[in-house]
Amino acid sequence: MSIEWYRVYHGMPEDAKLKVIAKRSNQLMTHVVTVWLCVLDAASRHNPRGVVKVDSEQIAVVQEIDQPIVEVILRAFYKKGMIDQNHRLTGWDKRQYATSTERSQQHRATRQQDATPRNTVQRDATQANGQQRKNGKIRPDTDTDTDYRSDSDSRTDSDAEADQESNSDKKNRTRAEKRGSGREKHPACGKQILEQMLDIWNAEVQSKLTPDQNAKLTAKRQEQMARRWLDDFQQDMRAWKHYCEIIGASEFCLGRIPGKGWTIDLSWAVESSEHAARILEGGFSGGKHPPKPPGCEVPALQQAWDGVLDAFQKKHGKAACRSWLSRISLIRVLKYGDGAVVTLRCASKFIQDWITQHYLDDLTRWFAEATRHDTQVSRIELITEASA
Repeated sequence: MSIEWYRVYHGMPEDAKLKVIAKRSNQLMTHVVTVWLCVLDAASRHNPRGVVKVDSEQIAVVQEIDQPIVEVILRAFYKKGMIDQNHRLTGWDKRQYATSTERSQQHRATRQQDATPRNTVQRDATQANGQQRKNGKIRPDTDTDTDYRSDSDSRTDSDAEADQESNSDKKNRTRAEKRGSGREKHPACGKQILEQMLDIWNAEVQSKLTPDQNAKLTAKRQEQMARRWLDDFQQDMRAWKHYCEIIGASEFCLGRIPGKGWTIDLSWAVESSEHAARILEGGFSGGKHPPKPPGCEVPALQQAWDGVLDAFQKKHGKAACRSWLSRISLIRVLKYGDGAVVTLRCASKFIQDWITQHYLDDLTRWFAEATRHDTQVSRIELITEASA
């Protein structure tokens, strides 16, 4: 099956024009980039290519963004001149091929240009080696034969032994440097962190695989978990917990798909970044992930926010937490006098009203308890994304 392609240019996620759109529309940059990708995809699919015909409702449903937000962003694209009055992307002809055939022709031409000089060099090298073998020996790659002969003639046995020692030292030093650079890239992960990761794995996954037996921390697993902690989860325990929740919700990973004969284990889950990516991309769950935990853009309140979420789940259940809190985020804290107010941004006015009516008192009380040893939070402000 052939694949139709279009170009997404380098630097697009931080494109200054998209930042202007985000500021003008008063929307999140992530939403602007997502809608712009949908616009590019729609323009590539349209005939003629480059013309935009998008359904704001479809984008909103597929990308899980409120439709009014999508419409505000689309209008901003028109006002900025990124889409003209004829609904054509103004930069399309500059960045895109007219057809997939044109793209293939350009690709073949580039490969041919790259291959010709390289083949010439290889052909010359082969001919030279053949001539050297014909003469009885292959000469070293030096500037002149005279330099090589005068060096070799003047060397003593002790010089050769010194060279051997020197080469050995170099090899040992290179190995040590490689080991050192590996340690710098993956410094030792604290045992406490690894044990916390293991506890989450046992609670979210292993309890569903072997209810009477927990996974263990072997030496190899500790090394692999430390690498994933640093490379794939950015030392964020919430990200690791979400990863485990995805696995624990996957019938395939739990070995419950008839005829598949495969069950995940901790070693496979932490073996490589590729395995982690396949899980996170929905490769084993059909993309039906549990929602991510509510975000927190104030690192100083991350621990307190996690405590509030735990208290919420204990009282109202995990389903309620996912239904009503998965699309909110703690975005700021303002101190006044001896107290503080935190601002929670809700995805919609409906969610804002529901939380205000049913959960605001609990959330305020739990926040006060979680911050009682610091600047105590005494009030929670709820706003929507449109008013943020």
